[in-house]
Amino acid sequence: MTYGWAILVVIIVGIVLWQSGVFGTGGGGTSGFDKIRIEDYAYTSSGLDVSYENAAGATIKKVNLTYSGTDMAYSTFEETGASWAPGKEQTISINSTAANACGTAGTGYSVDVAIVYLSEAGLTHTESGTLRGQCE
Repeated sequence: MTYGWAILVVIIVGIVLWQSGVFGTGGGGTSGFDKIRIEDYAYTSSGLDVSYENAAGATIKKVNLTYSGTDMAYSTFEETGASWAPGKEQTISINSTAANACGTAGTGYSVDVAIVYLSEAGLTHTESGTLRGQCE
């Protein structure tokens, strides 16, 4: 019975480590986003394209995005005066000079994204997370 519990614990720890990307399989995925959701993304030699969805439940008036990570220089994008309605998607592209372009096709990457946004009520909120995948 003791061996059974030990094996179960090892399996659970292995699954948690695999899902968190510790084994570096290069598989894609996102983590950490809640109110601003990542719908789709691609990192190529021309830059990083990310499709965001406003899941905050209120109109967003200002967005400041900060990107950093594997093969990417620190890069910021800011849009002021926008009216980004709840449930709507918006694609934001960072060109290769700012994004420092992804490496060779097939190599893995991890990009940290910090999103600071201003709600219609004038409150500032922060979302952060990670994009993982393979260069296309």
